[in-house]
Amino acid sequence: MINDPFINIQEIEIELNNLREIAEKLDTQFPLLSQKIAYIFTKIKECKTIQEAENYFEFLEIIKNGLASLLYEYHIGMPDRLIRFVQDFDTLEPIYKEYYFKKITSGEYAF
Repeated sequence: MINDPFINIQEIEIELNNLREIAEKLDTQFPLLSQKIAYIFTKIKECKTIQEAENYFEFLEIIKNGLASLLYEYHIGMPDRLIRFVQDFDTLEPIYKEYYFKKITSGEYAF
């Protein structure tokens, strides 16, 4: 065995195992988050006005911000549908909310 204070096989194995656990958690969490986004879209589709949908758009904004941080700051890979969601909902200013509200309620935009 190499006697080097900066290279410790046990520490390396622990670090790799930790990374594997994080990857497994992401593999579980991304599909669950996708389901939540899809559910929020169905709730928006049920709304008659943009005002009724406002809280749902706030949820989407929170989710988008978290995913954008993972994607752009930490360069974490994620499913294509989540990447598309982050890109499409990059700006949810009132004009864009109105645009997506119309697209979602008409069925033209689906998650």
